[in-house]
Formats: sequence, structure tokens, C-alpha cells
Amino acid sequence: MGGIPFQPDAVIFVLSQYSLSAGALRRIGNGLADGAELPSLTVRLEETDLTLPRALDQFSNAGHRSILIQPLGFPFPEGMRSWLEGALGNWLSRQNSTGLLLALGRELITEPAMLGQIAANAVATADTAVAVDTGNTALGKPGWNELPDFTHHLLVCTGPRCQYRDASSLAVALKTAIARAGHSRKCLTTRTGCMFPCNKGPLVAVYPKGEWYHLEDAADVSRFVDTVIGSDQTLPDRLVHIARDARAPAHPAEPVTC
Repeated sequence: MGGIPFQPDAVIFVLSQYSLSAGALRRIGNGLADGAELPSLTVRLEETDLTLPRALDQFSNAGHRSILIQPLGFPFPEGMRSWLEGALGNWLSRQNSTGLLLALGRELITEPAMLGQIAANAVATADTAVAVDTGNTALGKPGWNELPDFTHHLLVCTGPRCQYRDASSLAVALKTAIARAGHSRKCLTTRTGCMFPCNKGPLVAVYPKGEWYHLEDAADVSRFVDTVIGSDQTLPDRLVHIARDARAPAHPAEPVTC
């Protein structure tokens, strides 16, 4: 940036956290907005609605030209930060606007001052901690012993790289289309973390068939549900990989000797 100090006119806080409720995300976003004193958005990389490209589009369309992207985590995953820099460069390369600047903030949580403040706050608020006793020793609900009787298991990758390609919305669209077609009782749809072939995302893996599909839009979802789930057939033009049959043993069973 030519040695000139970067002065943001907006900030996007980026989190990667699978087990974060909508209410917690909202409270975090509100707290960050109060402290930033700039127009701000908080993006969870696994969220359905506000994806990072949409947040960037929103600020760019509103006329902001110097946007700080600040990763937040405990700490923010190192590998994810490297990917994030490339993802931001990819978005920027596709913009027609001139004078648009993005800057990726440094890791904050590992700074000694920040860690010291967290530790001090933990001790200072110890009087609000909840005492643990033996009144509740359950490790799970009784119903969690029951195995679901599904014939299809769909693994929808919602890792941050696939989420960047709108995978979280894909998971919602799949569940909706499956329910509409009356297949909910035979099909379990599960969101997963990264399944690794990120450049082919968004991805859906179908088991026990071992078929992996790339679904881009609502038309793909509709065809997938009708063909793969409804008719138990393959959709060749969306198929990207077939795994070895997981139902067959990899090696002949060894004889048991006593």
C-alpha cells in the first residue's frame, strides 16, 4: 500500500467455529460492532446466510473502498489464514471497481497483552462461575442409543473452503428438496468439516454408495434428489468421484484359531 498507513472505512470480522449458535454469533457481532466504531460485519465461515463473498459485496456496493478483514479465533487456524488470503485475492481480482483495498489483519489472540487480559478477566469473574456437583452425571440422552434406519447418508461438506462456494446453502436446499420429495425417512443429511477436495466444492458424498457429487445450483439439487435418492441411480454429469465399496472387506477374513 505504498507505505501509507492503511485506514479502513469498514471491517469484516471472520470466525471459523462449527459449534456456535445463531444467538452467540449475534452477541459476538454486536459486541464487535460496538467496539469497532466503524461499519462492521461478522462472518462465521460455516454460516448459511452471510458468507464472506456476500459480506465483501455488501460493503463494496455500499461504497466502502478500504476494508479490513480481521480473523478471530483462539487462535484462528493457521492453515485457514493462508487460504483466506488467497480467497480474498480471488474476490478482489473479479471486481471492476478501482481504488478498492483489502487488508488482512494479524493474529490478535496470541499477543501476550490479550492473553493476559483474558486470564485476568477469568479470575476476576470467578464469583459468577457455576459449581459442578454429582447431581447430573448423564453423558447423553436415552434416545441416543438408537441407530437411525436410513438407506442413504449424505455428507455435505461445509468446511470454510466449500462454504465460500455456498455449501451451507446447499445443505439447506438438499434437506428442503428431500423433504418435499418425501424421502426424509430414508435419507440422513449431515454437515461435515473439510473433506479435502476443496477445489471441486461444494461437495456431497453419498454413502453407502460411495459416490461424490458436485452440485452448483437448485437445478442440480432437484436432479440429484430425483435421480440419486428417488431412483437410486447415478447422475453422471455431476459425479466427481466413486470410492471403493465400503461394504466389502478390504481383505479376506482371517481364520480364527484358538
